[in-house]
Amino acid sequence: MEKIAAALNSISKGYEVYAVGGFVRDLLLKRKHTDIDLAVNKNALRFAVKTAKLFNSKVVVLDDISKIYRIPLKDAPVENIDISLLDGKNIVEDLKKRDFTVNAFAFNLEKFADFKKNLTAADKKNFAHLKSKTLYSVSSGAFKADPLRMLRAFRFAAETGLTISRSLLAQIKKNAALIQKSAPERIKNEFFRILARKNCSAVVKMMDECGLLAALFSEIGKMKKAAKKYYYHPGGLFQHSFETMSAADNIISNLEKFFPDNFKDLSEHFFQNGIYSQNVGRAGILKFAALFHDSAKPETAKKEGSKMRFFGHEEAGAQKVGAIMKSLKMGKKETAAAVFLIENHMRPSTLTKNNVVTKKAALKFFRDIGDFSADLLILAMADWHSYKRLKVFAPKMLKMQEKSVRELIKLYFEFKNAKPLPKIIDGRIIMKKFKLKPGPWIGELIKIAVEKQSEGSISSQKEALDVISKKL
Repeated sequence: MEKIAAALNSISKGYEVYAVGGFVRDLLLKRKHTDIDLAVNKNALRFAVKTAKLFNSKVVVLDDISKIYRIPLKDAPVENIDISLLDGKNIVEDLKKRDFTVNAFAFNLEKFADFKKNLTAADKKNFAHLKSKTLYSVSSGAFKADPLRMLRAFRFAAETGLTISRSLLAQIKKNAALIQKSAPERIKNEFFRILARKNCSAVVKMMDECGLLAALFSEIGKMKKAAKKYYYHPGGLFQHSFETMSAADNIISNLEKFFPDNFKDLSEHFFQNGIYSQNVGRAGILKFAALFHDSAKPETAKKEGSKMRFFGHEEAGAQKVGAIMKSLKMGKKETAAAVFLIENHMRPSTLTKNNVVTKKAALKFFRDIGDFSADLLILAMADWHSYKRLKVFAPKMLKMQEKSVRELIKLYFEFKNAKPLPKIIDGRIIMKKFKLKPGPWIGELIKIAVEKQSEGSISSQKEALDVISKKL
């Protein structure tokens, strides 16, 4: 870090360059930092261009109106250098307009080697807040200036372990409705950074308690208003949905505990190969789907005798989530993933309802669900876990269901990691043997033979033709 600071100081002649914000906070808390935040007294874009040239990089415009620029770095101790124009006549005025007191520190970059003795703070109380690791807003108007700061408070709590003060929670509750003024892309980034963290459900619960969750997503308010008498949870549909999300968070945060035989496979699946876009990964998508998986139950509710049924709530819920994610400007691939999970979230319960899953049924499930098999099984498991605190909870049943899921996930990774089966049949052979014309039915017949081969029922061309003959 000293080398980067020295390099920046070498091009800062004529500028006042300050290290600010989260970078200084993390230095003081001795936390790992991914970005260097700088504020300059003039010509922020020109200084950003000089910085990009220095590090053989480029300038990314984060906010052209507020003059905020990013220089991505490669093979460096940090990922980015963010450069902004001072908001005010001097650094003290700038700090007084920042979000939280723990972020309202700065020092002149020339003093990097001895920065602790050269700190500037917006207020003396900031030092006490930093020492107690507690979040307070810099001013009463902080959220009106930038409503996204409310969501950032919870993201800071999730990522850094900082405690949100009571006064800050009350301030957020008062201003929650303002969050809709924030750009959807920024909301998405902050919310999915929260969901990406292990054990994030406590933070999401705080968001709900101060009204920010419902202000972000109108569907949350609708779930809360759904008639409670039709659901097992005393808090109704939203309680069930939140408990499902919380259970998914718990399972993903403790993979080794729940899946001792496959936790390495699952860790790689969720955290190494499970990235859709910046800040959005498999784990976050699964938790998001869990939160909204039953959102369409109110409009699909239909009474049959003494029971309430919710036919088609999976498809209707998937459409709702697709619309929510589109409004957040999310990518097609990550949106399709959440939609697919919600559309199919009842499949594992149907598969495991007798607690005996045949290999044939399991392989069909894996072929139908594909790369989302593990995600969907864990979503179903979280759904079952949501009832653990209720009178209707049946520990014996949950134990059997968990056993089925563990066995299925073990089989899934065996199936996924197995070498491809040798090809014993193709369309040309089928058409010649049975005098058939080309068409989609040929593919269906091949699929039948491959399924039998995967189950271990057949292993030769003759056996495959016998199976196809019986089917015809």
